[in-house]
Amino acid sequence: MSFTRPASDILSHLEQVASPEDPAFEGSVTIAHPGMAAISLGDNTDRRVLGSALEQLGLSVHLLQPGDFASADLRTYELVLTSPALARQAHNRLGEHPLQDAAAYPAVVSICAPDQDAGAASGSDAAITLPQDPAALLAQLSVILYAHRAFARRYQSAMEELRLNRRIFRSVTSGISVADVTKPDMPLTYVNPAFEVMTGYSLEEVVGRNCRFLQRNERDQPGVALLRKAIANQEQTTAVLRNFRRDGTSFWNELVISPIRNRDGELTHYVGIQNDVTARMEFEAALRQSEKLAAVNRLAATMAHEINNPLESVMNLLFLAQHETDPERLKHYISEADNEVRRIAVITTESLRFYRQSTRPRAVDCDDLLTSVLDLYAPKLSRFNIEVVHHRRAHAPVVCLESEVRQVVSNMVRNAIDAMRADAGRLEVRTRVRTDWKSGLRGVALTFADTGTGMSADVLRKLFTPFFTTKGDAGTGLGLWVSSNIVERHRGHIAVRSSQNPRWAGTVFTVFLPFDGVREMPSQDSLLPAAESLLSGL
Repeated sequence: MSFTRPASDILSHLEQVASPEDPAFEGSVTIAHPGMAAISLGDNTDRRVLGSALEQLGLSVHLLQPGDFASADLRTYELVLTSPALARQAHNRLGEHPLQDAAAYPAVVSICAPDQDAGAASGSDAAITLPQDPAALLAQLSVILYAHRAFARRYQSAMEELRLNRRIFRSVTSGISVADVTKPDMPLTYVNPAFEVMTGYSLEEVVGRNCRFLQRNERDQPGVALLRKAIANQEQTTAVLRNFRRDGTSFWNELVISPIRNRDGELTHYVGIQNDVTARMEFEAALRQSEKLAAVNRLAATMAHEINNPLESVMNLLFLAQHETDPERLKHYISEADNEVRRIAVITTESLRFYRQSTRPRAVDCDDLLTSVLDLYAPKLSRFNIEVVHHRRAHAPVVCLESEVRQVVSNMVRNAIDAMRADAGRLEVRTRVRTDWKSGLRGVALTFADTGTGMSADVLRKLFTPFFTTKGDAGTGLGLWVSSNIVERHRGHIAVRSSQNPRWAGTVFTVFLPFDGVREMPSQDSLLPAAESLLSGL
């Protein structure tokens, strides 16, 4: 006896003959009518021997004359026992039926004479040579029937599982796409209806194309670099990309890709989950803009006080100069007034830098940027008796959006001042070149260490959560959240450690910025109109 249908490889068979969009998945899977067997043989003795054995197995036997065999519906039987020639014909006929009937195929058994070639039974599921001992024949038929029923059950279970998976794919509200890694350029092989609704492209339009067509000409996005790295390392990742619908409108796509492997552990496909996060991105942009304006407002209120003192000095010096007759003293008054005016100019210039948007990245010396921010806060630092120590150890520029990094540095300095304003303290600022061990990127680390009161573990856990603040009405709870977003967009990160131990209380923030952390960022220009419209309603 030889079985040619591998019952242990059902799923592989389904993968070869069906696709998730095959209409057969919508049909019902049925097992062939149990308890019925057909015999189509010309020899009466063989028919009687086989019929007796089948009846002992509890099967009802139906005799098919050779002339009736061609028109009979073989799917109504569990077993079909016939000659090798008719067995091949039976398999050819059954192969013409739709996929949903595959589990209803009967087991086709070739009945051979002792002098027939064993290869003649190659078109059947099993072969039996007659005559043979009735007990051996019964055992052989019992094994064939058991194997066929097991195969049918597993086939039905596999089909139901695939059908359930398809229903899940089609019903989820997130877009789903499947790309074939084994083919050149990783073409898409499937997208679900949610993907079609989100992008405006139909399944037929996207199958066979690489998903990069959704990016159009905007290929140099930070999220694309994340995807390329994950695919190269065969890993899972999440990236936010600016994509375009079929009608040309843009949207922000939060894409999660996961590798799919076969039984041998080899990568064969990538499945992508897409979500339209345009509303979230626009709202976050509005919050960032709101925090930037709030920072400018706070700074303006402080600067108004700081500018008032040199203005009063200028007015007094000009009054004295108007009534002075001694040339030397007149020169001294004018020189002092000029110094005060220059001080006002520095304050206003630095204030304006916070408001100006950086639309293009540029090389920025972090030490110079730190110096300008510290100069801006110098009066406040002096008023609270805070000593500032600046260690300059970075001698290479960072490519960044200057106004955004300036905002981060300002937040760090202002928070340090707020932590120490109750008592005199020390703010230590340091820059140094280092390699980030997580990403392997080279860049500059900016460290801000204060001798303030420190933070508890609970506060540290919530530190970068939007609207969380320890300053009461004096804080918005957006400063560190916005700073974290800015640094992440520059492919960097912020680390913090703090202690409330009276002997060494204080907090240390470390901001890491890669040398080439930011490229052209269309997100800035594309989100500003939406951000401004949202801000108008705040």
